[in-house]
Amino acid sequence: MIRKTLGWMGCLALLLSLAAEAGEAGEADAATGEEKVLRLYNWADYFAPDTLSAFTRETGIRVIYDVMDSSETLEAKLMAGRSGYDLIFPGDTVAERLMRAGSLQPLDQGKLEHLADIEPGLRRLQQAYPHSRDAVVPYTWGTIGLTYNAAMIRQRMADAPVGSLDLLFKPELAAKFADCGISIIDSPDEVLAVVLHYLGRDPHSGKAEDLDAALALLKGLKPHIRKFQSQPVTQLVNGDLCLSLGYSGDMTQARRAAAEAGKHSDFEYRLPKEGSTIWMDTMAIPVDAPHPDYAYAFINFVMRPANMAAITNSTGYPTASAKARSMVDATMTANPDIYLDEASYGRLIPGQDLAQSQMRARMRAWTRFKSSF
Repeated sequence: MIRKTLGWMGCLALLLSLAAEAGEAGEADAATGEEKVLRLYNWADYFAPDTLSAFTRETGIRVIYDVMDSSETLEAKLMAGRSGYDLIFPGDTVAERLMRAGSLQPLDQGKLEHLADIEPGLRRLQQAYPHSRDAVVPYTWGTIGLTYNAAMIRQRMADAPVGSLDLLFKPELAAKFADCGISIIDSPDEVLAVVLHYLGRDPHSGKAEDLDAALALLKGLKPHIRKFQSQPVTQLVNGDLCLSLGYSGDMTQARRAAAEAGKHSDFEYRLPKEGSTIWMDTMAIPVDAPHPDYAYAFINFVMRPANMAAITNSTGYPTASAKARSMVDATMTANPDIYLDEASYGRLIPGQDLAQSQMRARMRAWTRFKSSF
């Protein structure tokens, strides 16, 4: 869930996609005489600049790119039926709910050309989703961890435990960085999962005693948190934040934004040694997709290693293709907290399709915590 607002990258991707829609004419279908058109639904900043236009040039299929503003909107559209989309990009737990509801079609493995390229660690984690694992192809993925301004952290604590959640979750340590700014991602399910796992509890629990323990830890951090947000990049680059619990792609995006602004800031990302959550965005075909064959063509095109590498280099997030690694910017692949080894995959917590009662309990707990500010 690239999580996800329309920043400058998103606006650029949207403009390029609209240009592709207007300027790249599709061929006519030989059987019907109608123009070949693929309609997809995805986040705004989620392709390389030339992905859509290159697909149209090669296949003759024009792409209509509708921009998704939230996972909730996607889920509502698909649950209602007749969305008109041929291909969608749901997050892992959203895909699980959609498949359980009968809104996605199982994929024909024989029509998919690059399944063997998927990272082995992701293939194993995909088994945690019993309903959707045969209905989606992993697209991009990332983790929740600590993005920080290395110089600002070192200035305040030379031996700061940057590879541990202690850096943030122990109030006496968090207090050392409050003056330079701490933010936490505004995502109750993901934050609670990380906190509960840190406490040795079920990361997906909705039990009152578990949630009370998580809230007690979070409330201890209250005096030191400056902001809740899902896009800390601008504040990191501007020097308004020095430490953020958030998405692994924040580091790459902050580095790029700082370089473009002529700033020499050293941003780092660490996957906590205690373990953390993983998210996967996926490609799926709605059960009533008008043109599923066009969707298969697009999946196969995108999954080529060179195309997946271009997407990573553009978005800052790893894709599912192991073969794409050699073509990805070395500043990303050389970071073991972004491109993980087998042991690190073992520390990841996959999402879970929670019961409504659990979801409500977790949301109530998060609301209580935030309302105390």
